[in-house]
Amino acid sequence: MRAARRSDVLTEYDGDLSSVDVPRLDDTVSPTRLEMWTACPHAYFLRHVLRVTPIEEPDDEISITALDRGSAHHDALDLFHRAVIDGELPPPGPQGWSGVHREALGNFFDTVCAVTERRGRTGRPAFWADERARMRADLLTWLDHDSDVVATRGSTVVASEFRFGRRRRGDDVDREPQQVGIELPDGRTLQLDGSIDRVDRTAGGVLVVTDHKTGSKRKFAGLSADDPTAQRSLFQLPAYAAAARAAFGPPDAPVIAEYGLMGKGGYERPGYLVTDDVWTTVVDDVALTIEGIEGGWFPARPERPGWRMFVPCEYCEPDHLGTAERWAEWDRKRHDPRLDRWFGQATNDGPAAPDDAADAGTSGGRP
Repeated sequence: MRAARRSDVLTEYDGDLSSVDVPRLDDTVSPTRLEMWTACPHAYFLRHVLRVTPIEEPDDEISITALDRGSAHHDALDLFHRAVIDGELPPPGPQGWSGVHREALGNFFDTVCAVTERRGRTGRPAFWADERARMRADLLTWLDHDSDVVATRGSTVVASEFRFGRRRRGDDVDREPQQVGIELPDGRTLQLDGSIDRVDRTAGGVLVVTDHKTGSKRKFAGLSADDPTAQRSLFQLPAYAAAARAAFGPPDAPVIAEYGLMGKGGYERPGYLVTDDVWTTVVDDVALTIEGIEGGWFPARPERPGWRMFVPCEYCEPDHLGTAERWAEWDRKRHDPRLDRWFGQATNDGPAAPDDAADAGTSGGRP
């Protein structure tokens, strides 16, 4: 085993399960599940094949985690958008969101924070006081930027946290979940599962799906209509676009899919218009990813060793003592020619930092 792990090829001791039958993806799959395999196949294997999940210890956290920070922002925005949809708040006007909307969003955020505190998810009180104020300012500043976008497009909000795919606890029993399928080249139809943070309709009838993110913009650098999955690392937007078109159609309705970044991302809106060419690329990328999963390729892709205050991947670094040994192993194994189809052109050094990865832990990443 030790000799195999020191070799330059992937073996059964470090992720090559191509000689055994790996369960086929015949059930409903979330886009973030596909993203997890691209980021770290080893993490995917432990989480989705062996069903091993990291143990959370919130009492050990000094400050609120990236996951809980993202959840707080998402929950506050969901309350806000639902109030607009239900008529409790007026729709945005010609100038976008007003002071009434700003005050309401601040109140919703305070409500969510109170719940998060009672759950013991905010870390030490001294750190939480500063972090809460920063998060509140970040959320309200995002609303200012969103106001300009809404005013320019003449948008109205038509859905918040719109779920599609499998039924979940708490769903309306009188409404069947929206089914969204993607036809693969091998003839299968893969059912997708997720939750869209927000769906808008512009004055011109264009649907806009927005996925809120509290992390940096690093992972979205390569995103474009020419590479709509950023080297198979981002599958949420096309899945959400397909779900929005199916639910709020018509079937040929134009859809803009974008991420709504918070302060760490400079409040930018990386995304693209979903065209037939974009969808063709997405289907090819999904098919290639599934081929890697079902082919049994599960090497560990740790982040490059270096000092940091967080653990990017609990599966690559379960002892929290760094990735030096595991990185050296991946640095050898990634040159195995059998992995070229998936990782030969990869430029990233492994899983995203928690601030990026945790964003997927809410909304579309919840499944």
